[in-house]
Amino acid sequence: MKIMYFYPILSCLLFLFGCNKDNDLMVDAPSFNVIDYAVRDGIDSLGNPVQQIVFNLEGNADIISFYSGEVFHEYAYRDGHVIGVDALTMSFEYLAAVGAGTDPDWDQLSVHATNSFDGTVTEAGEGWTDITARFALPKAHDATTRTTTSADISDLLVTGQPLYIAFKYITPPRTASAAYTTWDIHEFKVNAETVLGTETVANQRDAALPLYHFGPDDADTPGRSARTVSQPTRLRFRANILAENLPFMAGVWAVSPPIVLEKEIDLGPDRPTGIKSRIDPVLKEYAYVYDKPGTYKVAFVASNITTKGEAKVVKELNIIVP
Repeated sequence: MKIMYFYPILSCLLFLFGCNKDNDLMVDAPSFNVIDYAVRDGIDSLGNPVQQIVFNLEGNADIISFYSGEVFHEYAYRDGHVIGVDALTMSFEYLAAVGAGTDPDWDQLSVHATNSFDGTVTEAGEGWTDITARFALPKAHDATTRTTTSADISDLLVTGQPLYIAFKYITPPRTASAAYTTWDIHEFKVNAETVLGTETVANQRDAALPLYHFGPDDADTPGRSARTVSQPTRLRFRANILAENLPFMAGVWAVSPPIVLEKEIDLGPDRPTGIKSRIDPVLKEYAYVYDKPGTYKVAFVASNITTKGEAKVVKELNIIVP
């Protein structure tokens, strides 16, 4: 009769063993909390007075990490941080000198943009978009004072394609060699604005804009120098003056290097600061110094980790830094 009880007892033992095995695989969640925070006067590593934000903590965890809420350190972006280009702004300075006999209705200078450029140019400028009107460029006789102009060109960005900016200068057929306008371009820049600030993505000062001619060019005649000259400090447009070239339409394009900029920029995940490891004593408070005043959303990530797994809790709170 005793054998009859053996199987039920064995089943119970196996059941209990299974329960214990499941419990052994579990990791206890940390008992951790952020009670509050306070502003305290302190001294930095250089001996300068600073205001510290001191967080009062309770409980414990094997590992504690801290997200300050500053840019690049936000818990909300722990899996990845993608920012957009808020604005793409182009600016330059212009100055004109009008020669004797120049037709006042001539618009010799214009500004253009394209997402495709193979190094060839024409008078018509196929494939280019005229964006001159964005800069309110005046007639030459009203541009005799060096003036700065700027415009938003964000809409010209195309994902996956470069952006080229060009200044186009033309001279219609004429009879007098002095009948043209000299146009000077200085400080051409393109700035991209994001939440991180302003970054210059094209700058005349870094490299002179390459020139591309169409029509006859005085510089093709032996012993003659180029009429239009591109330098980092100044781009100067001037017309042909040789008699044999005057009857013909001619011009030159100054084209920027390709501006490669996506509408969205992947910065990767934001990273926390480790403030406690497994071997460190219990952390009762944590002090942090912010560079700028403002409102921040901070996060403490407390984790217990063993070879069997990980359990964590996240405590977030909004703080005001004076």
